[in-house]
Amino acid sequence: MFLFKFAKGNIKFKVENAVKDVRNIKIRTYNDVRLDSIPEVSPALIRKTLKANNITYEDGYTCFIAQCAFCHKSTNSTKSTSKLYINKTTGMFMCASCKRTGQWNDFELLTSRISKKKHKPEDVEEETVNMIKLNESLSEIRRSTKELKGVNTPAFEDVLKRFRLPIITNSALANLDVRLTQDETSMYFPLENVENEIVGYRRIHSHGTSDVVIPSLLYGGVLTARVPKSKETAVLVPNISDFLVLLNTKVSVNIVCLPNSVSNLPLYVLPSLERFRKLVIWFGSDTNSWDAARHFAKKLGENRCFLIRPTDRLKLPHLDEAQDFKAVVSNAQPMWHKSITTFASLRADVLSDLQNMDKVQGVKWKRYPTLNKILKGHRRGELTVFTGPTGSGKTTFISDYSLDLAMQSVNTLWGSFEIRNARLARTMLQQMAGFPLDENLQEFDHWADKFEKLPIYFMTFHGQQSIKVVMEAVEHATYVYDIAHVIIDNVQFMMGMSEESKHIDRFWKQDALIAAFRQFATRKNCHVTLVIHPRKERDDEDLTTSSIFGGAKASQEADNVLIIQDKRLTSVRGKKYLQVAKNRYSGDLGVMALDFDKSSLSYQQKKVKEKKCPDVTEEKEEQLL
Repeated sequence: MFLFKFAKGNIKFKVENAVKDVRNIKIRTYNDVRLDSIPEVSPALIRKTLKANNITYEDGYTCFIAQCAFCHKSTNSTKSTSKLYINKTTGMFMCASCKRTGQWNDFELLTSRISKKKHKPEDVEEETVNMIKLNESLSEIRRSTKELKGVNTPAFEDVLKRFRLPIITNSALANLDVRLTQDETSMYFPLENVENEIVGYRRIHSHGTSDVVIPSLLYGGVLTARVPKSKETAVLVPNISDFLVLLNTKVSVNIVCLPNSVSNLPLYVLPSLERFRKLVIWFGSDTNSWDAARHFAKKLGENRCFLIRPTDRLKLPHLDEAQDFKAVVSNAQPMWHKSITTFASLRADVLSDLQNMDKVQGVKWKRYPTLNKILKGHRRGELTVFTGPTGSGKTTFISDYSLDLAMQSVNTLWGSFEIRNARLARTMLQQMAGFPLDENLQEFDHWADKFEKLPIYFMTFHGQQSIKVVMEAVEHATYVYDIAHVIIDNVQFMMGMSEESKHIDRFWKQDALIAAFRQFATRKNCHVTLVIHPRKERDDEDLTTSSIFGGAKASQEADNVLIIQDKRLTSVRGKKYLQVAKNRYSGDLGVMALDFDKSSLSYQQKKVKEKKCPDVTEEKEEQLL
C-alpha cells in the first residue's frame, strides 16, 4: 500500500475509504501491493535477529513475544513486563505498553540504535505523541457520550431496537463500557488490547452505515467480553449482534467480535488473540463465512482452532437465541488433525457438505447465470486456466468475471502484466457503472467511491517478472489481505524474453510456474485464474485444451479450463462464445454466448423474457458448436 506523508496544513485523512483531501484536492489511491512493501523476513531470520540482540522471546501461535526494549519512561510505561509482539510471517511488531508499531525494517533499525546506544529524541517524542493522541481521543469520546448501562430499562430496549440489535438485559453490560451519544444516534463499543486496556472504540450508527474504529485499528483493540473463570478459551463471532446474544446468555467462555466480520482478519488484532489456547470459530453457513473460517484458522494457528460447523440445526446466535450455547461451544470440532484414518473423522464434514450443498458449490455469478449452471460456482482452492485468440477479449471478460465476484465480497488480487493498473481499473469501473463514464463525468465520484470499497488489490508489476518475486508478493498479499481469488494476466507476459532466460526451455519454465500456482492454490485454499495465450492454430479450427501454449501440464493441473471461441473470424454470421472445456468439480461441460455491450464494456448476460421458453437460450448455445 502507498504511504503518504504531508506537511502541516489543512489536511483531512479518512481511513475507512482511503480518500485524502489536501486543500480541497482529492487524491485517490489504489489498493496496490508493491514489491518494496513486502519485507524479506522469515521466522528463522526473526529468531536470529532477536538472539543477536540478546532479546529473550517466547514462541507464540502467530507472534514471537519478547520484552519491549523500546519503552521509555516518558510513556509512563514503568512495567518491566512490557511485551512486544512480532508477527512470524511479516515481521510487523506491536507493543501494548508504549503503543509503538511498525514493519520489520523499522524493528531492525530501532534495535541497531539500541545496540549502538544511539537513542534519538524523536523515538521518545513519537511514543509520547502516540500516547497523548490516544488518551485525547478516548477522553473526547467519554466526554461527549453517556454509559448505555445507565439508561433505564424501557429506554434501554428502545435504543437497542433503534440500532437493530438483539434485546438483552441491562446487567449484561455491567463489565463493558458501551457508550451512547447524547442524541442517541451513535453507539460506541470498547476495544481492548492484549493487556485488557481500552485502546479505542468501535462506532456503529443507528442508520446502519459502516462501522468505524476510533482512533485506529493500529492499536490492536478488539471487542472482548472476558470471563475470569475461563481465561484460555474464546469464541470468535462475526458481528455485534452475535456478541451481545452470547454475552446475555453468560456462556462460560470469552467472547471476541472480529473487527471486519468475515471479510479479513487484520494483523493488528492477532497479538490480542495470543493469550487464548483454544479459539472456537462460529461463523455463518454462507460460502464466504465458511471459507473465511478455514482461512482464518490457518492464520491463527490450526492446532488451537475449533469450528462450529454450519448445519440446519446450528445457526448463528442472533438467528436462534433458544439454542443451548454451552453445549454448542463444547461440541465444536477441531480444525486440525495429525492424520485421518477412518470415515468417522470425516463424518461431520460430509454431513455439513450435504446439508449445505448449494453453498459448498461456491460463490454464484450474478452476471453469468449460465456459468452457474455449468461450473456450479466459484470455489476456493481451485486453479482455472483461461485462454482465447489474440484480441478476442480475454482481459475484458476476466475483469468483468472477477468484478462480479469482488462485488460479492470475494477478496481479489489482480496481477496485470500486460496492461497497466490504471487502465484495468478504468475498465472495471465502467463495467461496474454500466455506462461510459467519459460521457458522464458528473457520475465519476459516485461510482469511484463504490469501487473503492470493493476488496480488490492490484500488484504493481508490469512486464517480465521472476516466478520467485511474484509468488512472494502473492503469498504476502494472501496472508495480509486474506485474498480468495488471484488473477495472473497473462503467463507469457510474466515470463517475458530476457537475456538470462534464453537458454531455459520456455515450456519447462511455464510448467514450473503452473506447478507453483497449483501448489499455492491447494496450500492456501485460494482460487487462482491464469490467463494463457494459445499456440497458433488455423482460424477455421476450434481451440481445445491441447491448444494452450506450452506442455500438457496447464490443462492437466487445472480444475477448470475456459476457452473463448471466436467464429466471427471465419463466418459472417459467426458468434463468439465461452466454452467450458474442463470442469473437475461436477464434470459438466458446455458453452455460454458472449454478447459484448460496448457502452458497459461487459459481456453480462441479458435476462430472458418470461414469454420465451426457458430452453431457447440453451438450444441456441448448443447450435454454436
